[in-house]
Amino acid sequence: MQQSSSPTNRPVLAFLTDFGSSDGYVGVMKGVVLAIAADVHLVDITHEVPSQRVATAAWILATSYRYFPAGTIYVCVVDPGVGSLRHPIALHAGNWFFVGPDNGLFSYILTEQPVHEAVILSNSTYHLSHVSTTFHGRDVFSPVAAHLACGLPLSAFGTPIETAALQRLDLELPSRQGPEITARIVHIDHFGNLITGIPLSLVPDLFTCSTVRLTFLTQRIAVTRLRRFFAAPSPSTEDATRPFIYADSSGYIAVAIQNGNAAQSLAAEYGDAVTLLAL
Repeated sequence: MQQSSSPTNRPVLAFLTDFGSSDGYVGVMKGVVLAIAADVHLVDITHEVPSQRVATAAWILATSYRYFPAGTIYVCVVDPGVGSLRHPIALHAGNWFFVGPDNGLFSYILTEQPVHEAVILSNSTYHLSHVSTTFHGRDVFSPVAAHLACGLPLSAFGTPIETAALQRLDLELPSRQGPEITARIVHIDHFGNLITGIPLSLVPDLFTCSTVRLTFLTQRIAVTRLRRFFAAPSPSTEDATRPFIYADSSGYIAVAIQNGNAAQSLAAEYGDAVTLLAL
């Protein structure tokens, strides 16, 4: 049976922030939600987004949201412009709901999913009575998400906004010139694996190519080893400390070192340019 995209009797609220775990910010947001909607199921995607890095938050959201049930409400707070003129928004896109700042955090969602409705959260009835200029996650986004989980329609929370007016990041897509594809490192995960912006769909025959080379342009380092999984073939004479190319679980081409940290070993950083040659 096809799931409804309306919040259910026990909807899921999924949080994604850059708040970390050493302060009380995340717990307070959850407390606000539970004070309004005690039966919701709370899930943490992550609270370890690098501080103020909206593009990374957008990437993590884009590679996570499809795995949640229809009707899930995402509360996303990476908000360096909090308290400024940027709009607080909520939208219904695809089968899910998203609540957070209009600062580009939902860029991939806007690209990948049809937007059924979007509103500016201008109705203070559904905010906390005192709204801090520095913590809209607690005072605006969490109570709105909780009331949404209780079944209120998006239209109750404020004024409509056209999809075209929503802020989008400048998503630098991979570019191809001849046999080479140029892209950037779009994410470095907890293990130091370097995830590029090159989807495997651009090179579907990657693992049957006779020549594969991924070059880090700043470091002038080329990686030529290719693996389908992390463990080395057995028996193997490979140097386990050497980096290799693989397809990560989200379907993007990445670089790792078995039992090591590729980002540290290659001195690579978020945003570094790479080229991929696959023949």
